[in-house]
Amino acid sequence: MVRLRVQEEALRRGLCLSGVQREAKLSMSTVRRYWYNSRTGLERDAGILREVNLDVLGAIAGVLGVAPGALLEG
Repeated sequence: MVRLRVQEEALRRGLCLSGVQREAKLSMSTVRRYWYNSRTGLERDAGILREVNLDVLGAIAGVLGVAPGALLEG
């Protein structure tokens, strides 16, 4: 199973959730889903994010200065 590493990479670079959201110019609900790797964007959601939009992943990766594949683990 693949897991997103958005939160880990952002925190390692000193960026918070809202900072990533603003710089990526994406909605907060979208970034929260990728940040927490959850269907609903809630931190304690038991359901993992099952579909990843490559444009969204690319926008977040651009903000973090990494290749989109660096945000995937698994």
